[in-house]
Amino acid sequence: MRVFLGLLLLLLLLALTTSSSAIYCLCKDGIGEKELQLAIDYACGSLADCNPIHDNGPCYQPNNIKSHCDWAVNSYFQKAAQVSGSCNFSGTATTNQNPPSNLVTGCIYPSSASTTSPTGTTLTNGTTPAFGPTGTGGFPGNGASSLVISPVFTLCFSSLVFLWGSNVRLGFRHV
Repeated sequence: MRVFLGLLLLLLLLALTTSSSAIYCLCKDGIGEKELQLAIDYACGSLADCNPIHDNGPCYQPNNIKSHCDWAVNSYFQKAAQVSGSCNFSGTATTNQNPPSNLVTGCIYPSSASTTSPTGTTLTNGTTPAFGPTGTGGFPGNGASSLVISPVFTLCFSSLVFLWGSNVRLGFRHV
């Protein structure tokens, strides 16, 4: 019985930790240039690393506002650890399982959360932006929100398995 329960807990642990699909944050098609520029300004003024979309950067081409917006919001989203709501930009962006189709050689889009934690949303000029990510982040149904929760479950179940395997009394009576 103990072996069966141990295997069951191990399978549950593996099921919670194997979700590894790439998630990108991209600007929506059909959005006006003003809104796209606001998204770029906010993302680049806070968390995003926008050096790759500057002149001669590896992601500068194609040189259009939509492509630069894609880079900026995705960089922000990854540095914000893919937190729910960090890929919305007042309806300008949404999550996607695929990178943009117009990438040039040498431009590599990050698809997983950065190890750098968010540092706040104060712009480089010292002001607080009036525009920013809001909403659900487009997560319903794609499993992205479970990526944030799974480390907690992993730790809990690992602890239970360890305690159970080491015969530590947890206050439960065997019947």
